[in-house]
Amino acid sequence: MSQVTEKLKYTDALADFVLAHGVSAASLRPMAKAAGTSDRMLVYHYGSKAGVIEAALREIATRNMQDLEAALPPKPLPAKDLMAVLGMVAQSGQFDPVYAVFFELAALALRGDESAKSIGHAVATHFLDWTRVRLTEPERAPELLAAVEGWGMLNGLGLDVPFPSG
Repeated sequence: MSQVTEKLKYTDALADFVLAHGVSAASLRPMAKAAGTSDRMLVYHYGSKAGVIEAALREIATRNMQDLEAALPPKPLPAKDLMAVLGMVAQSGQFDPVYAVFFELAALALRGDESAKSIGHAVATHFLDWTRVRLTEPERAPELLAAVEGWGMLNGLGLDVPFPSG
């Protein structure tokens, strides 16, 4: 197996581990066990524990965006129409584990964890850029992202609030 193929296999398993157990449980030994390798091999491939976690979170974000892409037409949409598609997917519960991971990452960042802040910033920027190119009004991307994430937070806390309309 090539190093690239091996790394991709590990990344997939790492993402599954983080989705199942969260960011706080993401220590090298349990993650390595889940990936079928050693903690040393993970550091070899990803450079550090932060690199391992970042790779897992990027894979989660990539999967998330691929699932969203499947629900979208190929051309950019007005904010209201994109929000309707995002709402349909978000309200299905499919992304609840993703919300849990990224809210945990945000909480760590807010508590001063610089690694969590850096990783979270990179992933959020990637999703913001993804949203911009799917809108006919790309300047509205931050507003939509804030509305979707805010809804996810309130929904996760058990508040029955309607999904934003865009």
